[in-house]
Amino acid sequence: MPSVYDSLNKAWKSTCRVVLGSELGELEEYTGWLREYMMESARETSHLSGKEVALAGADYCKTAKFVSMDEAREKKIGPLSINDIKDIDSIISAVSEQWEYCGNKALGNSAFVESSDAIADSTYVSDSTTIQESSYVHASSIITTNSRQIFGSLRSDNGEFAIRCVRCSDFRRCFETRLSISCSDLYFCATCMNSHDLLFSFNQRNQSYRIGNLQLPKEKYCTLKKKILEEVNEELIENKRFPSIFELVPNEKSALPKMPSTPAGKREQGMETVERAFRSTCRIIFNKEPGKLVQYERWLSKHAGSLRKFTSPFGHETYSLPGKCYPIYSLVPDKRMVSDEETLLLGDLSLKEEEITSLERILKNLSKIGYFTDEMFEGTCRNAIETLGAVNSSNLFRTSAYKSEYAAFNPYLVTSKYVFGGGRLSNSQFCINCYDSDHLNRCFELDFCSNCSDAYFSHNCEGLSNAMFCFNTKNKRHAVGNAALEPAKYRRVKGALLEQIAAEIEEKKELELDIFNVGCSRKN
Repeated sequence: MPSVYDSLNKAWKSTCRVVLGSELGELEEYTGWLREYMMESARETSHLSGKEVALAGADYCKTAKFVSMDEAREKKIGPLSINDIKDIDSIISAVSEQWEYCGNKALGNSAFVESSDAIADSTYVSDSTTIQESSYVHASSIITTNSRQIFGSLRSDNGEFAIRCVRCSDFRRCFETRLSISCSDLYFCATCMNSHDLLFSFNQRNQSYRIGNLQLPKEKYCTLKKKILEEVNEELIENKRFPSIFELVPNEKSALPKMPSTPAGKREQGMETVERAFRSTCRIIFNKEPGKLVQYERWLSKHAGSLRKFTSPFGHETYSLPGKCYPIYSLVPDKRMVSDEETLLLGDLSLKEEEITSLERILKNLSKIGYFTDEMFEGTCRNAIETLGAVNSSNLFRTSAYKSEYAAFNPYLVTSKYVFGGGRLSNSQFCINCYDSDHLNRCFELDFCSNCSDAYFSHNCEGLSNAMFCFNTKNKRHAVGNAALEPAKYRRVKGALLEQIAAEIEEKKELELDIFNVGCSRKN
């Protein structure tokens, strides 16, 4: 049977033929270039076997112990005496000796997975993190929904035959393309919707057969495309990389004598509804109301990072994903960031026919049309304050959401409400600082958990109910450190701990303890 690498190498070569018209060589020669768009991740060593452990995140404390999923075994921290659980420090002292963070997680119907973490119902995956319902994926992060033959891509779904695509959805045969939806056969493009057959084009809607935003007859487009891609392939074969679309557009203000502009859309109404939601969530989780939401931004954004704010060349505020989790976004040319509304006018700019006759001429003139946005608003969106993007969502602050409401400081929220802080959370409600999880209810500081309720400080768990400080376990109830307590005792312990947690948050506007350092004793 062919190895995972052999199968992916074969898929890589077929993807290159489909997308670029010819093979480029072996996959391993291009892996460094393909990794550039991945989320921040980590490689650690199992303390049991010494094998490599891939982790979807890089924030775990330095003195933590790690295991591979195939090595993880449920451990109970017990029997716990009253002295072991009288306060946070005593619990951490008892828990940290046994705590193990789990990597190389491949769940559901996953098979043929190597050097990857947070993989669900996927096959033939290597060097990747957070992949769901996909196949033949390499050097990519957050790829979902029936995607296949995806290489070097980030935050994309329902795609096929893609190389280095970022935030794309419902797309086919695309190369070096970002924030594009319902598109096919796009090359070096950004913010294109319902379009096909575009090359070096920006901010296009319902268009086809364009190079540098310039409309061409189909026959001329195909002839020029073939010539330009041959030049791209030559550089790829020689250098084993090609500059990203961010690098191709100079980070300088437009030389246009009169810059197009448009007033920002009416999405903002006020913070009070979001503030009320934050207070309600804190009452449910901590039994105490907080101060103003903005006072807690540093704490709530500690691990996912804060949205970055820019002023466009035309004077409007716009936002981009945090560079902490998405390193590629540190390359975004900030002088070329524009708002969602401004892209509607900028799409009318185009190069001249004599400026698109070769790759060299296109790149020389790309600054005339190259503008980026990370904003995307679709459907009914209300009260989206300082928000990156929203689809049928409302009452948001500094977040990015799909079919969600009442949330702040989360860059990847799907079908959820009353969520504050954390990252990549779906189908959840009343959560604070929960990460890479789904179907949570009334939870605080959870990492890679599912179907949990009233859970605190837990990692790689499923089906928890009224549990704290659990790891690598399932279906625990009234448990501390994976060890079950009598319900009355559990409630007393929980009440005392929440009082201490709420007091520290109130005083410092943050909490030193989190799910990424709970596996290390305080003295470390």
